[in-house]
Amino acid sequence: MAVTAIYLCAFVLTLQVDEPPTRAAQGVAMKTPWADLGDGIAYARSTPPVLAALLLACLANFAAYPISGGLLPHVARDVYGLDRTGLGYLSASFAGGAMLGSLFISARGGGLPPARTMLAAALSWFLLLLVFARLTDPVLGGAVLALAGFVQSFCMVPLAVLLLRITLQDFRGRVMGLRMLAVYGLPVGLMMAGPLVGEIGFADAGALYAGFGALCTMAIALFWRAHLLPREVPANGRTSNLHQYLAN
Repeated sequence: MAVTAIYLCAFVLTLQVDEPPTRAAQGVAMKTPWADLGDGIAYARSTPPVLAALLLACLANFAAYPISGGLLPHVARDVYGLDRTGLGYLSASFAGGAMLGSLFISARGGGLPPARTMLAAALSWFLLLLVFARLTDPVLGGAVLALAGFVQSFCMVPLAVLLLRITLQDFRGRVMGLRMLAVYGLPVGLMMAGPLVGEIGFADAGALYAGFGALCTMAIALFWRAHLLPREVPANGRTSNLHQYLAN
């Protein structure tokens, strides 16, 4: 009931927002959503750090979140022998770790190089999920999930910072729209994980997903190493070189 009331209040407040002048009223040529999507894809393909970050976001949704989210009910019941309360604790472990990671990186992470941080955190995240897939003790599993949630924030937050920092202002909305579309990797990963778990079990399926994610993360880092790994590149926070980089 309380949740419904909150959504109803948010809806009423949204109706009170003044409608800004439309682009057509301002004399700006209108584009279709498909044209904007095409422009965003073309921009991402021509900007290596942006493309790498978008692929990493899609990879995380495909290979990481199914293990720490969609498959948790199966893990709680069939691997750990837990009830619904135990499932709640497992879910809270990952969410709590993610919250602590977000708070920490917001308070102390201003000097971290975004590209390096997101790659290192993504690799650590997949390796922790690889360990989690092999555990049979719920206490250890919850602890590893909390650590996975913590490092997950060090991947997702710097990834968003990188996209906002690198992208030209005119394309920022399009690129962040593509970032949101990366969540469609999650249902694909879940649909593939279900039959796979049924065939080989959660331990092997989880290890396969996590291992695939770790290998793809390393492949992204190596393929775009010139744009992601040096400390002096714009993707790692060197804003003095940003305009020159975008001009090229």
